[in-house]
Amino acid sequence: MVYYVAAVSVEYVIAFGLALLLNAQIRARKFFRVVFLLPLMLSPVAVSWMVGKSMMEPRFGPLARLARELGWDKPSFFGSPELARFVIMAMDAWTFIPFMMIMLLAGLQALPREVIEASKVDGATGWQSFKEVVFPLMLPVSVTAIVIRIIFKLKLADIIINVTSGGPGGATDSVTSFIFREYRDRSNVGYGTLLAMVYLVLIVIFITVLLKLVSRFMERPA
Repeated sequence: MVYYVAAVSVEYVIAFGLALLLNAQIRARKFFRVVFLLPLMLSPVAVSWMVGKSMMEPRFGPLARLARELGWDKPSFFGSPELARFVIMAMDAWTFIPFMMIMLLAGLQALPREVIEASKVDGATGWQSFKEVVFPLMLPVSVTAIVIRIIFKLKLADIIINVTSGGPGGATDSVTSFIFREYRDRSNVGYGTLLAMVYLVLIVIFITVLLKLVSRFMERPA
């Protein structure tokens, strides 16, 4: 879970970059907005079967064939713990980055144009304007997007259950998928219920502490 939650920082950077791109005056902007939002319209179960089970199938999957063309003799995207964990994180990120992107894009479009134009008049470069004006003004939206994404990440289970069932050797397991497998595979109803209750308490404590830290950070004088 530490790996999965830490990946939110990378997802945030990618989502912010896409939001900035879609907020700029580029050609076919509406088309790209729809394209980038498509993964969000798919359920994690659909993504796991479409990508993990079909495209990454080691014998006939198109990604496996491409890997063989590039010199990988026996491609196995879920054969090693590190690669399997990375692929699971990539599929989950592809599904939910559009969610963060649309929140950040809404925040960017709500920014006061006068402040940004004033920074340009004062001679600020694009990077300086982003660093000193846009990013600080976007902090409340950014924090909200990150916290909501962390909450979704703590519930990560669908893709893991359908693609790897926690393997290899439990390397891709999240707490939620592990609890599910305790119920389904081992019929450990009592143990699974205890784990679920303890995990719920830990989530409540973690989110409460996180929100208090965020609140203190936001109230800190510049």
